[in-house]
Amino acid sequence: MSWFEERPALTAVEGDDLHLKALMPGARLALTWSGRRRCIGWTAPGSGRTACAEDADIDAGATLAQCPACQNRDHGLAIARDRVTDDGRTYQLYLAWFAPGMLKVGITAVQRGVARLLEQGAIGYTLIATGSLPAIRRAELTLSASGLAKERYRSRAKVEAWWGLPETEGLRSALTEARTKALRILADHTLEPLPAGPIVDNTAFFGLHDGAPATYHEVEALDDSGTLAGEVRAVIGKHLFVTVGDGAPLLLDTRLLAGRHTIAAGEGAATAGVRTAERRRPLVYDTPTLF
Repeated sequence: MSWFEERPALTAVEGDDLHLKALMPGARLALTWSGRRRCIGWTAPGSGRTACAEDADIDAGATLAQCPACQNRDHGLAIARDRVTDDGRTYQLYLAWFAPGMLKVGITAVQRGVARLLEQGAIGYTLIATGSLPAIRRAELTLSASGLAKERYRSRAKVEAWWGLPETEGLRSALTEARTKALRILADHTLEPLPAGPIVDNTAFFGLHDGAPATYHEVEALDDSGTLAGEVRAVIGKHLFVTVGDGAPLLLDTRLLAGRHTIAAGEGAATAGVRTAERRRPLVYDTPTLF
């Protein structure tokens, strides 16, 4: 999946051409896949993606479709794993909000804009400062060590938090307060603080204005061949809620499609070749608040 005009897009083959299909609530999705799942290679700034030299196989349930060798070469992963000290680019520091009590601090290259925040499904966010990679990374570590925000949350925790949305006012107040605290904590760092802009709330953009469905089936793995067909209900980062033929909501982590040969499915295609588990809203999210 890639990001295209602020909306994620899935790549499929139509005839001899690659086709990018933008994903948004209400869109029809019909894809079929078959054959080996192969390593997607690695990327580096300025050179795009390089194919895997080994044409390695990837496990059907893996969300990272890269073999160990390509992971070691990938520039983005190298930064995340602190194997790059500086690459000459300018970075920005951000705070992302996923749910009450779930605040994340992170960094992303300025050239990427807010794509990183959209990819990870940040329900809300605010940008704090810019600087070199070493300076911004030090700031990230400082804020994490202060207890203000964590550096990462597991995908499972983010998904389960969607049952607690929407929480718009809590989002805005949490990010406004956290930004003020962050700048105070980082007062002696060599950074370029960004002007206090609006707090960005992606709840409606992601299609979560009513929260997640109370019951749905989550795709845990894809078979070697299969089809996904239905109407997109919500797009949250790399996750899709799709209403399939029987009307049941299906949650797909699109990273499971990476490395597969996909083509557009024909009219009347039905979902098949997906292994799912049922998810239900915990009772804590059904309990009314008493005043």
